[in-house]
Amino acid sequence: MEILEFDIVTGKKTSFVSTSRRALRALLGAKVPFAVIGATALGARGLPRFTKDLDLVVATDDAWEALDALESAGFRSAAPVARDEDPEPMYVLTHGTGEVDLLVTAGEPESTVIAEAKKTDVFGVRAPVASLEHLVLMYLYSNQPRHQGDLARIVTETKVDLREVERYLADVHPEMLSTLRARVELARHPPPAPPRPTKARRRG
Repeated sequence: MEILEFDIVTGKKTSFVSTSRRALRALLGAKVPFAVIGATALGARGLPRFTKDLDLVVATDDAWEALDALESAGFRSAAPVARDEDPEPMYVLTHGTGEVDLLVTAGEPESTVIAEAKKTDVFGVRAPVASLEHLVLMYLYSNQPRHQGDLARIVTETKVDLREVERYLADVHPEMLSTLRARVELARHPPPAPPRPTKARRRG
């Protein structure tokens, strides 16, 4: 995961690693159920991608405890936190120049990701990390081009168990099976790139 420690533009080491360790240790110390997702999870599963923030997911019922743990570790929310209301779907927390994006949800597939994530080494910390199958599920519900690209990388560059993904969808969201199959087919057989436009010859 060394690629994640350096800014791809400047080549300088970032505070990403130290910030990530601080956040992970805070949640582990508070015994808050969570999972590492996003680019850091990809890196932990052998597909490094540069990122400047750590993506984590917690259940709605654990949101306040997670925020308390992170705030006790020195993180501050980028926006005011209304404790007298239901938790927001996302909190952006910073520590120095480092950032943690905390996804809060009571739905699927995130609930399964949190429950089934296995502990893996993340910058020297043993933390629960989403599996490749979990990441496929999460990216499947996103229309962001970056996430679709990540899904394609998982399908074409790893030995992800797509049968496990299909079993989950058959039980929980069978209507998404066709979407999965279409995206897998597109990843394995992408359309050819459009031809480059040719310069028109000058007349005269």
